[in-house]
Amino acid sequence: MRSLTLSVALLLTTTATATPPTLSPARSRTLETELLRAVREVGFDRVLDWRRQGERIAHPPNVDVAVIELDAEGRPVAAADVLLSRDYPKGRAVPIDPETLGTQAVRFTRWDLDRWDDKKGWADAPAEDELVPGRAKAPLRFMAPYPASLFKILIAYRVMRLVDRGELTLDTPYRFLRDTEDKGERPLRSWLEPMIVESNNTATEALVKLLHERGAMEGLNAELAELGLGTLQVNGTSPVTGRNWQPGSLHMTALDTARLFLLIEGGPGVLWRTPEGRAVTAGELSGPARGFLKKLLADQGYAEGLSSTLVCGDPNARPGLPTAVPARWLATDGTATVGETAFKRDTRPCNAAAEVEFLHKTGQTENYGSDAGIVRALPGKAPRHYVIAFLSNLGYRYYDAGVAGTANFSDEENGFPGTVTAIGFTQSIAELGRRVDEVMKQRGPVKR
Repeated sequence: MRSLTLSVALLLTTTATATPPTLSPARSRTLETELLRAVREVGFDRVLDWRRQGERIAHPPNVDVAVIELDAEGRPVAAADVLLSRDYPKGRAVPIDPETLGTQAVRFTRWDLDRWDDKKGWADAPAEDELVPGRAKAPLRFMAPYPASLFKILIAYRVMRLVDRGELTLDTPYRFLRDTEDKGERPLRSWLEPMIVESNNTATEALVKLLHERGAMEGLNAELAELGLGTLQVNGTSPVTGRNWQPGSLHMTALDTARLFLLIEGGPGVLWRTPEGRAVTAGELSGPARGFLKKLLADQGYAEGLSSTLVCGDPNARPGLPTAVPARWLATDGTATVGETAFKRDTRPCNAAAEVEFLHKTGQTENYGSDAGIVRALPGKAPRHYVIAFLSNLGYRYYDAGVAGTANFSDEENGFPGTVTAIGFTQSIAELGRRVDEVMKQRGPVKR
């Protein structure tokens, strides 16, 4: 009876609101212009490369950043997406369809580190590398960086879909056997929480294995593709350990990621339409499921990437998106410890200056850096409401001149500047976050 009632409610909601999103062409054009300017001005081409003995990066990095502006209720009103790469060293705006909030104009291919490091030809990716087939003649091309731990939001989404269907509950116990190693039993919510809030890998392995055991990993990519989010993919994970997260197998792009966060935020009416014309609404997830995910994203401890609050006060930090470190991670002296990582800076001045709440998930490895989420103005601060998604190959291998003196090229494990300084991301990413937020603040509230 519950599932029938839910189905009827969703049908009525979809039928009653089956109108496309109302994007403002003028607001989208100005947003695109400002986003392109921000990407050009932060200096991504000036970062230093540990793998090149501290020389400047050999080519402009691959950066994909998308912003969807929302009204106060969460309806999309403007969208922009910009690519930066050696193909587009000054940045290139991506054409966005106003009804689908997507694009058919980019041939996205899987990440290949050898191709990036010039061990293969840059422009000869074969057809089997295409994330979405049939775009060989698309006017733009882009090798999509590995999303690192940002992909964990895809796992959380899939789990919450099973909860919505009544196949699981947040209190369902799950014992994680990693091969023959017993990692213990917890209720589902106690695996989901550390996966998101502290990016815990063991919790992620547990949930990936759970999805495999339930036959639910197989359908994840198809389910996302049915929403028009075809570049969001999880491939090749191990049903035995829950691991095997490989570049070239896990895929996300900024515009599809931004739309997934738009769905999680929710809003009335049709958020976008698929290329086949299907109306996508917030009803893809129940209100409680979206609320649970948003609570986890709000508690996510790594206020770095598009923000720099975790390294508040460091002379080598640049102001980023002005958000606070969630209180649960803070000691009385303002220092933050997230998971097993202690940041040792007094974050209180930056927390006090926060202007927005950022419900987000970061990802970082040596070769990749990402950050995506929902931005809302704090009470009393200048209104703005938007989703931002940033994916790049700017992992902790890349750093800024201010911390160059800490690089130790003979120490493969601990020689990276981020290991010494805990400034894991080049601060050009934080500066981009600040610039985008200033743009959104200056645009003012949306009037309908």
